[in-house]
Amino acid sequence: MKRKMNFVLSTRLFSSNTSSSIKKSSKLIRNEFLDYFQESLGHTFIRSSPVTPLNDDSIAFVNAGMNQFKGIFLNHYDPPMMKVTNSQKCIRISGKHNDLNIVGNDTYHHTFFEMLGNWSFGDYFKKEACIYAWDLLTKHYGIKKNSLYVTYFGGSEQLGLEPDLECKDIWLNIGVAKDRILPFGIQDNFWEMGICGPCGPCTEIHIDHKKQELNQSMRVNKGYSDLTELWNIVFIQYERLTDGTIIPLQKHHVDTGMGFERLVALLQEKNSNYDTDLFQPLFKSIEIYTKAPAYTGQFSNDHNSIDSGYRILADHSRMITVALADGTIPEENKKLRKIIRKAIDIGEKVFKKEKILSELSYTVAENLGDVYPELQTNLKKVQKIIEFEEELFEKLRKTSGKEWKKITEMRPELSLVTDWTAPGLLHGYKYLQSIVQDLKATRTLPGHVAFKLYDTYGLSNETVAELADIESLHFDKKDFQNHLQNVKYQSKYGLHKSNNIIIQKFVKLLQQNCVPKTDDTFKYEYVWVGNNYQFPTIKSKIIGMIVNDNLILDNKNNITSEDIKLNEEDEIGILLDKTLCYSVEGGQGSDYGTICINGLIFHTNNVQKFANYVIHFGKFACSNLKNLNEKIKIGDNCTVSINSNHRKGLMQHHTAAHLLNVIMKQILPVAYPRSSSVLSHFLRFQFNSFGEKLSVEQLKIIEIFINNVIEANVFVKTKILNFSELLAENFVTLTPGTIYPYTNIRLVEIDTSNLRSKEACCGTHVHKTGILEHFCLLDYDQKATTNFTVKGVVGSFARSARMAGENVQRKILKLKHKLKNEKIEYDTFKSISEEIKNEINNVSKKRPIPYLVKIECLKQIKDLDKDALIQAKEAEMSALTLNIKGTNSDSYIVHCLQQNPMYLSLHEIISFYSNIPIMIILYHNDTIKARCSVPQEIICDTFNARAWIKVVIEIFNAEYGSIRGSNPLLVASMKSTNVPKLSSESLVLNAVSAAKNFAFTNIKNI
Repeated sequence: MKRKMNFVLSTRLFSSNTSSSIKKSSKLIRNEFLDYFQESLGHTFIRSSPVTPLNDDSIAFVNAGMNQFKGIFLNHYDPPMMKVTNSQKCIRISGKHNDLNIVGNDTYHHTFFEMLGNWSFGDYFKKEACIYAWDLLTKHYGIKKNSLYVTYFGGSEQLGLEPDLECKDIWLNIGVAKDRILPFGIQDNFWEMGICGPCGPCTEIHIDHKKQELNQSMRVNKGYSDLTELWNIVFIQYERLTDGTIIPLQKHHVDTGMGFERLVALLQEKNSNYDTDLFQPLFKSIEIYTKAPAYTGQFSNDHNSIDSGYRILADHSRMITVALADGTIPEENKKLRKIIRKAIDIGEKVFKKEKILSELSYTVAENLGDVYPELQTNLKKVQKIIEFEEELFEKLRKTSGKEWKKITEMRPELSLVTDWTAPGLLHGYKYLQSIVQDLKATRTLPGHVAFKLYDTYGLSNETVAELADIESLHFDKKDFQNHLQNVKYQSKYGLHKSNNIIIQKFVKLLQQNCVPKTDDTFKYEYVWVGNNYQFPTIKSKIIGMIVNDNLILDNKNNITSEDIKLNEEDEIGILLDKTLCYSVEGGQGSDYGTICINGLIFHTNNVQKFANYVIHFGKFACSNLKNLNEKIKIGDNCTVSINSNHRKGLMQHHTAAHLLNVIMKQILPVAYPRSSSVLSHFLRFQFNSFGEKLSVEQLKIIEIFINNVIEANVFVKTKILNFSELLAENFVTLTPGTIYPYTNIRLVEIDTSNLRSKEACCGTHVHKTGILEHFCLLDYDQKATTNFTVKGVVGSFARSARMAGENVQRKILKLKHKLKNEKIEYDTFKSISEEIKNEINNVSKKRPIPYLVKIECLKQIKDLDKDALIQAKEAEMSALTLNIKGTNSDSYIVHCLQQNPMYLSLHEIISFYSNIPIMIILYHNDTIKARCSVPQEIICDTFNARAWIKVVIEIFNAEYGSIRGSNPLLVASMKSTNVPKLSSESLVLNAVSAAKNFAFTNIKNI
């Protein structure tokens, strides 16, 4: 509540103090742009995509408005409309478009910004795009023509591209003066989204903020803050391939982008973007929350200046809030975590205030939430992650951060390492130091060392490069990338290194020979008949094989000529032109099946997909394989079928995984899946919970919730979408870090009155939830404070688990009845209870029981054990009391035990006689110890527990034993001491006699 009050106050203060100085609000400016293209020019509004890339692993964040239309530019699918407009959230903190280090030093660079844009997908091209832009700026926004300059692509000999004279002529015809139309090269006027992808020449409109009378064309693109780029119009005509070559596209498109923050500054007549109503509310929030001096708008090279701190903190808070709201996770995106820590650092060092980011996220959501509603919807999640990251960072600084500071004092050059907050930096540096002398010989940081720093210690490429530079080593980036790609390939397909090399060679061979990809769409063809699923058997053809690491592709062309020599235990890989087998993908395990080839049966136990080639691994079911090469040839026909029960189990558990995922997100404030494993007999989900732990009650809710959906027997619907259609869907669950294809995206939806699961998924699913039969959790495990794993089961496996659990529950009930009615010996009880506990643990491995049943059973056994032990102690105490009663007076007790009590401690024995002075001496196995107690009402200087125990201590020449938390006058103890056998009997008799005499004498005198 306090934060909300602060936020509301800051907003009100800003509004009252600055509203009169703003000629046109940023919200109005944004709406005017969108209305111009929608209402005047017939464009359709397309909402912003998330800043987390969903179909492109070549960029860390969406960095331009055209990212979501990449599939259209590459002609993978048709556009939703021929011309569209939008305002796209963009982040630029890495790669070619990296503005991170500039932020705060100038007036217009930002990590997060909005890109206003209009697109034509074959409707209009250069002429219309230029006219629309010029008219909007000069007529609708009223910008003077003589303050504008335009640039066009001047050509490139390197790329073999001619100057874009067509564009130049268009600007001349529009009426732009010839001396204000300027050519530039690749760096300024050829736009690319990343290292590969759609690209093309562009024309830019630049603005002279000072509106000088003299021609300023010589200052365009020279980095002057008073003459900057305003609008970039890209003509998407080419595609850059991964090898760097540029090829023409079949269709031409228009992609324009205008920096919203720069436009707002221009129209609000501000010299800096930071002086606009996009940043001023954030400055006011910082000022009020930190009680810092007000922002004055001064610029200097001092990063620690307060105005620079204002700008960086405001900028980064926008970027962080937007990125987190869109599902980017700091654990998965090290660049985001780096900026979060940088913002925390500035808040504490410059503004002397902690936990400022959560406060600023309110302001960001308020300022941008009307156009990007996900900022408000996900605000609680954003703040939970920020708070978690703040605590994590604080722990880091208290541990490895202190040690790193000491190291930098000894080696000041290490202070140049930008990301000193990287968790693995300290240990990574120590590892590098252990081998640095060996590397000095070649003066190179090889790829495998760099990869270990990256993979094992979590250091970024930039940090690795900085360490290499400090050690005067050449960073072999190419070798590093090779290691990275190799491991990614292994990780994706679960291959050993040797297999990985063979598979990569095989795939390369297939691609070089233009072998068509495997058609595996048949995996989605199955029907429910009666009470079970039916799966087809299809005819296929052998395209290639992997035998004993030999690649057999085409016998006729003799691409490989090795003979096929097989042993029964050898595993073979068979590539087919089509298959109905599901390959390992999306966390789901592969099908088991059979391939019948010329009378031979091939059992498939592992199906993998590599670059859309599906390879079936397995063994032949025959005893004589000597002439296999005579029986099987490349190009042979075959029939393929799958194990229906195995597939049904996969489908059931994958649908259950979707239900588990959605209910987990409802129960926990923030939970996102790290990984999943869907097998035929169980499912396993690993989540990041940001410190939250599931309670037993929450686990019960999960089971009840999913079983209610199963009982409702609702339809599991699937529809096929392209990427644009996917982005248009509401409330879709997308897995962070997953790269989705441009087309044929399967959206699986389960809709009930209190749950809606809507998830992009390539897996196979049941058609109705009732087919899951029943759900129960098998295991729950939490590691550290962040990650937990949930294991569940459905179908017949769940029923079996329930039965096993009920069997254990019956045994516990029987034991409870026996304990209550038969008064069994404690040793007998322990024997039975241990047997049941062992059964629970062993059953959990062989025939699992539900996790909640297991927890409840173990709790019941623990409670019964307490009851049984109480009974045993009561029985032993009863027998001991009879013995004591016959040998002592009514005013005190001194008793010697000749053996250890089975269930009672000396403390428990004397506690039973709390109303009378008592001393117990225990003599057993040549060891003696003692304890006594005296009631509060009779203690005095001459008679108390400490004085009484001293009598015994002196006889045995032992030591006084202090009892923590006890008053030594009330309770005292003698430490255990060894006594020789020959003298033990007389010493014990003397001790008992002395203790009695001391008690008799002193109690009589009280």
